[in-house]
Amino acid sequence: MKNNAENPSAKLLRPGVKTALKWLFFTVSAVFMYTSSTSGGGKPQAMLLFPMVCASAVFETEIPSAVFGAAAGLLLDVSLGKLPGFTALWLCLCCAGISALFGRLLRKNIINFLWVFLLVGGIYLYIDYYFYYKIWAYEGYRLVLKARLIPSALKTLGWALPVYAAVYVAERLSGTQRKLDLEEQDKNIDRV
Repeated sequence: MKNNAENPSAKLLRPGVKTALKWLFFTVSAVFMYTSSTSGGGKPQAMLLFPMVCASAVFETEIPSAVFGAAAGLLLDVSLGKLPGFTALWLCLCCAGISALFGRLLRKNIINFLWVFLLVGGIYLYIDYYFYYKIWAYEGYRLVLKARLIPSALKTLGWALPVYAAVYVAERLSGTQRKLDLEEQDKNIDRV
């Protein structure tokens, strides 16, 4: 990784401006993804906001990730015609958890992102199916799973890699990568 002296784009903008531009990109992308998810004409659409907030949570701290997840969750609730707040709460908690997980335990790479995204998306799909359809035993609730929820989840999974790549590029261009802090070994502690 180059330091700021070798990177010519680092001299053009201050770090605060870079961060503001990055969040402006995230916001404009979220609005674009919201509009694309509402223009389906009855066909199952990919929930593009879902991988967007999960990918941004990989690179951000917990509080901004949770706020962005809650805002995107509200947009998803509105676009899916569901009770506002369910997806917002889920994404708020998951984004804060993803951010903490990648900040402390996991490396920031595409494989770890996909595992976490599959876990979060699979749990959301099950909770959505169970509490909106199966618990009420509507006639044809299995048809909803086959015709609407699974195709939408597969389309969302297909878009996860390009969305992660876009977020990764935005993070690299903004130059606001978090650094790993390692503690020094203490010689006064007895190791067993």
